[in-house]
Amino acid sequence: MIDSEYYNTLPVIMYIHGFRSGANGSKREQLQKHFKGRFRIIAPEVDADPDASLTKINEIIAHEKPQIIVGTSLGGWMTLMCESGNAELVVVNPCIFPMEALSQWKDMELEYFCKRLDGVQTYKVTEEILNKYDRYDIAEAIRKKSQRINGLCTTRDELLGTSHIDTLEPLLPPEHLTIVDDFGHRCSGEGMTHLFEILDGICGSR
Repeated sequence: MIDSEYYNTLPVIMYIHGFRSGANGSKREQLQKHFKGRFRIIAPEVDADPDASLTKINEIIAHEKPQIIVGTSLGGWMTLMCESGNAELVVVNPCIFPMEALSQWKDMELEYFCKRLDGVQTYKVTEEILNKYDRYDIAEAIRKKSQRINGLCTTRDELLGTSHIDTLEPLLPPEHLTIVDDFGHRCSGEGMTHLFEILDGICGSR
């Protein structure tokens, strides 16, 4: 059992979940278990609205000052776009082009995959929300932060294809991009093994 006062002094890793997930998702628990006693894991609960989500994320970053920010899928896009300070950024199968990827669910009543802390269990992606993404320059954000970004991408991503790889490969140093073929879009199984290897490498170099 970790003393609460000591726990609150630990450095912070922020995890940003993907589309239709929440702060209660399994990855937060896995990160907590892996980094027990070394890092405090925080996970803001966000949705597909980029403006509202980034506002919430940026406010938490300003207060908590995380050393590492991890984002999966749509959370990867938010990780790349947020006001991250000097934090190391790790993105797993980032949804680089949300407007295109999310349009297949436009105006559909969708259920979240896990029980959300905010009590909301259904969500609708509207055209208004999709159009908001058009105002963000993801390529410019990646270029500016390239030395702090580590990408983990799979060639077997059933949702994104290779769009994330095609975008990140020319913008990141080769040693900052890990490309594998042993998991799908969802980061599970071997995907988590690769993620922990990247995070442990970052922690060891700080």
